[in-house]
Amino acid sequence: MSKEHLPNLLIIGAMKSGTTSLHNYLNLHPDIFMSEPKELHYYSDQYFETWDREWYKSLFITDCKVRGTSPQSYTKAHNMYYKNIPERIYRDTPDVKMIYVVRDPIKRYESHILESYHCDPVQDVKYNKESGNYWKTSLYYYQISQFLEYFKKEQIHVLSLEELQANVLGEMNKIFSFLEVSEVSDPEMFNFVSNTADTKGIPRVIQDNLLYRAGLKLDKGLTKRIGSNLSKRFFKNQLKKPTLTKGEKEDLKNKLKEDINKFRILTGKSFEEWSI
Repeated sequence: MSKEHLPNLLIIGAMKSGTTSLHNYLNLHPDIFMSEPKELHYYSDQYFETWDREWYKSLFITDCKVRGTSPQSYTKAHNMYYKNIPERIYRDTPDVKMIYVVRDPIKRYESHILESYHCDPVQDVKYNKESGNYWKTSLYYYQISQFLEYFKKEQIHVLSLEELQANVLGEMNKIFSFLEVSEVSDPEMFNFVSNTADTKGIPRVIQDNLLYRAGLKLDKGLTKRIGSNLSKRFFKNQLKKPTLTKGEKEDLKNKLKEDINKFRILTGKSFEEWSI
């Protein structure tokens, strides 16, 4: 008999660090149920007072041991929409396990800007620039420290996208061990990548077009394919990741390096591949 539960696994970020692929990898395990939709930001200010709790719980009806969702914006404590989240989670599920997947801070920043410029409303892009949301999301030590005020370090599994890409089977089995489910032996089961750059990033100018919006109601799949093709043809340069100047990179490194060094000490990981 299926039962209703709150999730006992949260992928808390970081944005643009492979959370979608990880979500889909986890969902392949017979003892793990990952939510659809992927990102349920129940504890954020945008939804906490408005979403129906029973509806939220109904999205995790399963007999699986692990029930997860991937609200990757939960590690944006600097953002006006994502404050007080660890405390809210702790009140409901103090024993929850979390995964924090991170990435070279500069590359994550570049991907964040790319997605935001082409997928976010104009007012959100303005806020992101003015508040420093793009670079502050790469403050990994600061972000995880908000959770460590309420949760034990042992409840948060940290890995990097670089580690996952270099040894997907090994890293997934570490996660399965962390979640106390059986390990797997077939590396081919993870032989795919989700959310690749060529399948995302339809610019806002196309998404806001009346014909595009009307087409979504008639044939969502076809309309998205047409929108994607138009994007590749007419917005080729804009869909490329932004190239930072040497000065911009140095400025970004200076903003992030102290935090990243603290993160290395906290996790005991060297993150040798990173540019900081």
